Amino acid sequence: MISWVFFDLGGTLLDDSPLVDAITRGYVELLNARGHRVTFNEFVEVRDLMIARQEHSLFRSAATTFTRDPAVTEEIWREVSPRVLGAEVTGQHAFPQAAEVLTAASRHAGIGVIANQYRTVRDVLRRDGLDSFFRVLQISEEAGISKPNPAIYERALRDAGCKPQEAVMVGDRIDFDVEPARALGFHTVRVKWGVFRNQSPIRAGQHPDLEVASLREVPAALDRLARRG
Repeated sequence: MISWVFFDLGGTLLDDSPLVDAITRGYVELLNARGHRVTFNEFVEVRDLMIARQEHSLFRSAATTFTRDPAVTEEIWREVSPRVLGAEVTGQHAFPQAAEVLTAASRHAGIGVIANQYRTVRDVLRRDGLDSFFRVLQISEEAGISKPNPAIYERALRDAGCKPQEAVMVGDRIDFDVEPARALGFHTVRVKWGVFRNQSPIRAGQHPDLEVASLREVPAALDRLARRG
């Protein structure tokens, strides 16, 4: 039985590509200001390599490829953060099909969020008309823990009063969404699109139960999991 479905936000329900681009531009500008010559496209190429390698601090890992000094990279990150302040709201918008998908999913299960986001993502959900769907929200800034730490998943289960085998995690990342959820006993659905589409499993426990090519296919995937029992 599936009683709860938890969704990631950025890259899954929310198009965060403008936010990702803003962060990328910030790094590129500050790298060049420090004499590390790199174009936007060159940085994106390295960033995507970090995604494929499943580096958790992918922007900082990409920047260190150019700085060769983690301390310098940390300085750059501290300068990037205020430059993109507010972009976590203006740079994220619900995908057009998000409300339709959540409506379909909510007919059969409680709906929750497990996401690495600033608390201001609540403003995005209200602005785009998605907030009323969610009965449980675990937002990393509010929780003080972030994916892939299993504790944030455990908090969501406690809030929902749900057993892990009755829960589904839907997300776009193998390392942050699929692997930690599966380790606790969740069912998992990976949405293979966006900047993380080229991630592939690199160890046991990273294979989702189901993989779909678009958000619109998620309700059918949930139906398949429910029929499996």
